[in-house]
Amino acid sequence: MAYNLPPLSWLRAFEASARLGNFTRAAEELLITPAAVSYQVRQLEQQLGYPLFDRVHREVVLTRLGQTYLPSVEKAFSDLSIATVSVFGERHRKPVRFRCLNSFGHLWMIPRLKAFQDAHPGIDLQMISASWAEVLNPDLFDIDVRFGDGAWTDGAVEFLHNDPVIPVCHPDLALDAGPREVDALARATRLDIMGVVDTWESFFRSFGHAVPSRNGLQVDQSLSALELAARGHGHALVLETLAQPYLEDGRLVRSSSRQLKSRHSYFLVTSGPLQALSPDAQLFCNWMIREMKG
Repeated sequence: MAYNLPPLSWLRAFEASARLGNFTRAAEELLITPAAVSYQVRQLEQQLGYPLFDRVHREVVLTRLGQTYLPSVEKAFSDLSIATVSVFGERHRKPVRFRCLNSFGHLWMIPRLKAFQDAHPGIDLQMISASWAEVLNPDLFDIDVRFGDGAWTDGAVEFLHNDPVIPVCHPDLALDAGPREVDALARATRLDIMGVVDTWESFFRSFGHAVPSRNGLQVDQSLSALELAARGHGHALVLETLAQPYLEDGRLVRSSSRQLKSRHSYFLVTSGPLQALSPDAQLFCNWMIREMKG
């Protein structure tokens, strides 16, 4: 059977550009020039007869047709990768080993893993939890999900997501919204998370308020602060991504409409460039990038 398909190189350029958001980063991953990526995407658009991207400054944004086409292209590459490993490399296939911080793993990763495994049943995963970010050890894991400033030198660093920091509490401790809500928070019992950069001190200073004295429990993880807050122990200042499950099921509410832009972000740190990882590891990383940015 003859297949009416565009060249795979054009499709790879399209998929990488859609995932990474511009031709320059796609070129870095594909080890070609940005001009070559742009040319291949343009050739693909000409063959299909429709634009796949809107060019916005130095970024590219998928058109409606591009959004419709992308999942099929991703699935085709995934199926081809899995089939290749299955037929030719099953004996050498290794699990995807990744590490993430306890709070992130419990509140973000675990609720989403089943969907990934259902979509990719042939990929074995090994999840390692950590309390603090450490140096990447390629003997133990290939992928590290970190929260920080991105200035690590022990691996390839890929930005994932920046999150606001929000105050949350049990519904019974909800404060009245309005111009005095920061004052009310200053008088309330507050839980402190040790070792984070986005502290209550930063929160109050950002809104021009005097920094009140510490008056609540201190914990070493966001998960502990959220669990304590859900049990009425006080107000917690946490990343919105981590608080989302509690907000969605009503265990917590926002203490204030105010929020603080975090000085740190989520990153993927890998033992080598993304394109040098195994096909399974690349698929997992690309899934994480889409989930975090989507």
